[in-house]
Amino acid sequence: MKIAIDPGHGMSNRQSGIYDPGATHIENGFRHEEATIALKYGLILKDVFRAKGHEVFMTRDDAEDHAPVGMRAKNAKNAGCDVFISIHLNDFDDDAANGQEVLYRDSDDKLFAQNLQNALLAITGFKDRSIKKREDLAVLKFQGPSALIELGFIANDSNRETLLNPQKRNAICGAIAEVTVAQFGS
Repeated sequence: MKIAIDPGHGMSNRQSGIYDPGATHIENGFRHEEATIALKYGLILKDVFRAKGHEVFMTRDDAEDHAPVGMRAKNAKNAGCDVFISIHLNDFDDDAANGQEVLYRDSDDKLFAQNLQNALLAITGFKDRSIKKREDLAVLKFQGPSALIELGFIANDSNRETLLNPQKRNAICGAIAEVTVAQFGS
């Protein structure tokens, strides 16, 4: 099985040559960026899948990779990927907003989204914002199983601290890989 991992946002995501940090939050003078956090998760997830003997295609490996959002699903398909996983963080004007959700495209992906949601909630203990059908997202246009994981809210102190914890990051990535392999591969 070959898995596409899409750490959300990054260079040329929306506009060629312009870095898109995604959601941002400044806390105690430090700027947290969705793109940076998502990339850390993506790189760990890549290692977890490879350790399980699966091939991985990364839509971006660093902050400099040009990865237009409209091309990510197509590039993954052209690379021969079987499954597409996009990693993001949520944001909202109210810093009290919190929780995790998984977005999916159609009924074929609903079980995958629910299994991811259940596994991740068991690790994070975050508020269950449920799974949501979204047919309009470019990264979910992948022709095959796909999911967009909103890990938590970047501006929520508790969500952000949990997601920045290396042990939680490893456990979350392990759970994503476990669910994916159990559902689609061996």
